[in-house]
Amino acid sequence: MSIDALLLHLEEDARREAARLRQEATARAEEILARAEADAARKRALHLERVAGQRRIAGERQVAAARAEARERFLQARMALLDRVFDAASASLGRMEVSRYTGSVAHLARDAARYLERGPAVLQSPPDAAQAAAAAIQDLPDLRVEPADVPAGVTGRSADGRVVVDNTLAAILERRRADLAIGLGARIEKG
Repeated sequence: MSIDALLLHLEEDARREAARLRQEATARAEEILARAEADAARKRALHLERVAGQRRIAGERQVAAARAEARERFLQARMALLDRVFDAASASLGRMEVSRYTGSVAHLARDAARYLERGPAVLQSPPDAAQAAAAAIQDLPDLRVEPADVPAGVTGRSADGRVVVDNTLAAILERRRADLAIGLGARIEKG
């Protein structure tokens, strides 16, 4: 083999080797590029997922805050309505004529008498209810009834003034207000 043929053969081997190395380098570069693109896509997906989660949490917080604010407004409005209802009821009960609560006068007088100490005491009731109150406590010694300008119901006080009993209809309403408010509040919420 001549030198020219040998050189041609070596040149061809070198070209084939260079082509193979280029092909391998290209394949490796494509592999590296594909891995980098996959990593970038995975990182982008994780980032988008994290951002979506943060937005979802922020949205849930806003919804919860809005619900809490709406509930607070509702409770305030309900309380204002209940205050108006109880104020109107108290005013109405304070002016009620005895004919509308005649059956309760005796009970109110006896109930008030239970809280007064042994010894002289006075019950007061509106003039139109004084007779019914006196009849209810006639068997209790040292207790008398005076007609007075008091709200509907009965009030009482011991002779020394240390014990005072307010058994007027308005006072009874106020004592039962919490229980009544629960029932009324439930009715309001039902609509």
